[in-house]
Amino acid sequence: MVQKLVLGFLLTFSLHAMSLKETIDEALQHNNSLKKTFLDKEVSQKNRRIKRAQNLGRFDAVLNYDHYNNARTLVPLTPMQIVSSPTGPYEMPTTNDLVSTGLSYNVTLFDGFAKQNSCKISDLAYKNTLFKIKLAKAELIYNVENIYLSLLSLQEQLKAQKKYIEAKKRLYEYIQKAYHLGGKSKLDMLEAKNAYVEAVANKNKIISNIGILKASLSQMIASDKFDKAEEVSVNFDGAQEGEPDLKSLSRLKIAALKSNIAQKRVRTAEALYYPKVDFSAYYGYSMGPNATTNTFAQTGVTYLNKNDFNSENVWQIGLHLKWNLYDFGAKSASVAKEKIALMQSKIDKSITRLELEKNLKIANSKIEIAQADYTALQSQYELLQEIEKAQQIKYENNALSLVDLLDTQAKKELVYAQMTEAKYGYQKAKYYKEYLLEKEVK
Repeated sequence: MVQKLVLGFLLTFSLHAMSLKETIDEALQHNNSLKKTFLDKEVSQKNRRIKRAQNLGRFDAVLNYDHYNNARTLVPLTPMQIVSSPTGPYEMPTTNDLVSTGLSYNVTLFDGFAKQNSCKISDLAYKNTLFKIKLAKAELIYNVENIYLSLLSLQEQLKAQKKYIEAKKRLYEYIQKAYHLGGKSKLDMLEAKNAYVEAVANKNKIISNIGILKASLSQMIASDKFDKAEEVSVNFDGAQEGEPDLKSLSRLKIAALKSNIAQKRVRTAEALYYPKVDFSAYYGYSMGPNATTNTFAQTGVTYLNKNDFNSENVWQIGLHLKWNLYDFGAKSASVAKEKIALMQSKIDKSITRLELEKNLKIANSKIEIAQADYTALQSQYELLQEIEKAQQIKYENNALSLVDLLDTQAKKELVYAQMTEAKYGYQKAKYYKEYLLEKEVK
């Protein structure tokens, strides 16, 4: 018994009505798509560190083993070093198994500024992810608002539909009785029945759509907490026309950054025409067992025994220049390809701005149309309410048939459902405009 009470409490707690703000907060905190966008930011940040580190060069620990068929000296020697003393060659170790270990450093000193441009591109790409996060938040907020209002609209329409069904049911039952008494034709009865059955079917469709929207919101907040939408206050204040500042919007900044990145890629491709200069340094040891026993024949002195382990210090520094003179048109093709991408990015930038301006006009038009529709439907609903009151009095005084009264009641509920849809359609249009202008995003 106690377990059932606890389970009932948990179900009641986990499935409750959530306000629009609560739903948005849950989505911003738990939505998986938004989490992926944040991970893209982390990846971009790490990529910046990689590009910056590459400009500083790299240190490598080196360990090599080589076996030769003929013995090698541990370090390169000049002929003068070998013959500088009568016993010079005998004092110099050789080995067939050469082991070398040490530390090396390599850095590119000049590459036509390719690495510098690559670093700048990574910085721009990181900024791009920040604007994408802001835009992803705005899109998520709008999607939650849109679905939430659709759900709220359907919840109210369901109430109106139930009243509409009740009116149609009473009308059908009345006509059915009249048919059996000979006051109505079979066609009248079938038409009334069809209207009632159709109303029930529409109610079931509304219930199914409510279930789909609830599932969508649950998926957006990555939870099964959502069960019911709470009332949202709708204020009709028009489209509020004005000249919004579009320069600060993420869409346009993303388009501008993409164009800037494309310009840097052109410069990176042009760097292929320049020489490449590298600097390298190495410090280490060469080691190995002596290949032979080195005994000086004139004195009989043995300087090195076979398999004696010897080592020599080795270091070197160097500058290396490499300049590609001809590559059968690969460089020019790379530059041309990046220039085409730059032109495309500029066109995309223009398209983005025009698309944004168009969508803002559409949003304003939807706001105005929805407000006009709501005003007209509200007037029609108020008229039907007054007609219903008058008809109710006439019906009670036997001056009006029940058919006319029920028909008016059904029309009233139908208009109410349409009015509800127009009301939330107006708020959706306002939310859409706020989404375009990123007003709800911090």
